Amino acid sequence: MRGVPTAVVVLLSLSAALAACDQAARPSEAPLDPAAAQPLIITAAPVIADVTWPPAASVDRRALAALPKTAARAARHSQVPVLVPSRRELLAAPVLVAKEHWTSFWAKTESISVSLTMTRLERRYPGIPPFQGTHAVRGAPALITANEGIWTASWIENGVTYALDVECASPEAPACASDALLRELASELVYVGGVGVKIPGDRP
Repeated sequence: MRGVPTAVVVLLSLSAALAACDQAARPSEAPLDPAAAQPLIITAAPVIADVTWPPAASVDRRALAALPKTAARAARHSQVPVLVPSRRELLAAPVLVAKEHWTSFWAKTESISVSLTMTRLERRYPGIPPFQGTHAVRGAPALITANEGIWTASWIENGVTYALDVECASPEAPACASDALLRELASELVYVGGVGVKIPGDRP
């Protein structure tokens, strides 16, 4: 399953081209500057995205009440709007972690494991436009991939980047033969709050 969001580093290696030029150079030519042979590293400092908090009326109180106390407390302290699956079997014993810039949800049943990472951090690279997915998830452009039996959907909602992973207990399970289950679970995600919303009668 997906772990904590990590930094992205793009390496543009020039060593192969420089080696080819060096072999073709005449003996009388001056040697290449060693510094020119070093890889060019393009980095971007993380940017905290502007979060749009859904109204308190949109909180799914049934799902919030179904969460164990520890998970519900983490949801209330989240710095991003928390989405969780609406299926009761996935709300019975989840692991929900809230940190300064991101929140993660993980749960499993006998047949599937579900992970959702939510982060308000993003990286912008000069001259590189933001990637636009060719799929649609929850009404937003999305990237859908499959790797070693794990289906992943990534999209932006409320200014937050969400990444949903779904893995079947058996790699041969028909449910994971396509992205249908992933899309179904994504469409069923419900909002259960965060620090940006005050729910009347909610515990501190």
